[in-house]
Amino acid sequence: MKILKFFFLLFISLSAFSQNKFVVSGTISDKENNEPLPFASISLKNHAVGTISNEYGKFDFYIPKSMRNDTLVITFIGFNTYEIAVKDISKDLNIKLQSANNLLDEVVLTDMDPLDYIKKALEKRSENYPQQAYESLAYYREKFIENGQIIDKNEGVFKTYYSRKGDTLKNKHQLLLYRPAENPQKFQFMKDWIEEKQEKERKRAEKKGEEYNPDDDYDGTVNVNFGGPKSVINLDINSGGNENNFLNPKYFSKYEYSFGEDTYLNGERLVTINFKARKSIEYVKDQGKILISKENYAITLIEVKGKYKIPFIAKPILFAIGISIKDPGFTQIIRYQNFKGLWYPNLMRWDAEVKLVKRHMFDKNEISNINIGQVFSINSILMEPTVIPEEKVFNPDKKMEEQVFNDSNLNWQEINVVRD
Repeated sequence: MKILKFFFLLFISLSAFSQNKFVVSGTISDKENNEPLPFASISLKNHAVGTISNEYGKFDFYIPKSMRNDTLVITFIGFNTYEIAVKDISKDLNIKLQSANNLLDEVVLTDMDPLDYIKKALEKRSENYPQQAYESLAYYREKFIENGQIIDKNEGVFKTYYSRKGDTLKNKHQLLLYRPAENPQKFQFMKDWIEEKQEKERKRAEKKGEEYNPDDDYDGTVNVNFGGPKSVINLDINSGGNENNFLNPKYFSKYEYSFGEDTYLNGERLVTINFKARKSIEYVKDQGKILISKENYAITLIEVKGKYKIPFIAKPILFAIGISIKDPGFTQIIRYQNFKGLWYPNLMRWDAEVKLVKRHMFDKNEISNINIGQVFSINSILMEPTVIPEEKVFNPDKKMEEQVFNDSNLNWQEINVVRD
């Protein structure tokens, strides 16, 4: 009877959960060529709730029960907006967006040059971005991949308190949910070489009668400290973090700026400013584009790609141990969403890739293709924030699993994750 009662209660609870859970899934692509549209924005029309599609245009969007009378909105820069009432969705969506290029027939004349637009956008930050405190709920992921195998991956859900501009109180993060990779692999690069060195150290210690600490043994485990959400959120031009070089007046003379093709987002005309570094700045040479509203000079999107330059002082050291680092590059996406006339963070993404080569005299060289990265995708925005208590503030120097404070009683089924 106890077993029957247990299964009955389990069935009731699962039924209630399934009735309360409503997830819209689908794929977003270009109507003209059927190519997937990566990182498209999926949101609700009347609530600051949303998610993004993955690299293949696929998405899952959890919609709370209280918001199911709203309208689903799909946007992608350069394409017409797609809308559908949530109550009319009965199956997976296959959304094909129409290019908005037909709206660009009108020629808009201006006497401003590309750098004028950037300067104007920086001047208008206080008008275009929130100055009052607010709160967000966001999905966070960090990963380390070697030759296609997951070596380290952590996912989390963060509540972030964004302080009022000019306030001495800084932005604070609280980790609500956390989960590691289910089956991480061992890091293989130079594994045999390191183990051989350690074995020599072991024998040397034994010969001297000294104790060798087995905790120093290499086990192939890699724990990468990305700095948590703070490091990727600092990409936000309104967060008070480190400003990108191409938006820093100090470095304007070190970049080439030019106009790209105008485009549209939600019917709003955007000017494209291309930028390219003339030479490396602090070991980084980057290029990309900035999309700025012609109506209010708000920066709506920043896309960056670049290369890291290995410091000259490090090259002899790497050469001495037979290691070369090839093609260290990175990409960034910084995107904003318009809600009630202001632009809030929507997506912060940073990815890097590098090829490591260990030369061997007689054996085949070791090669590791490394991909690392972070994604911070805003799920929802709350205009009436609560300050995070100091004892619950996330510390990037500590392990994520030791800092979970789920006082909101969330579960992963309620979170809009970015699909792999």
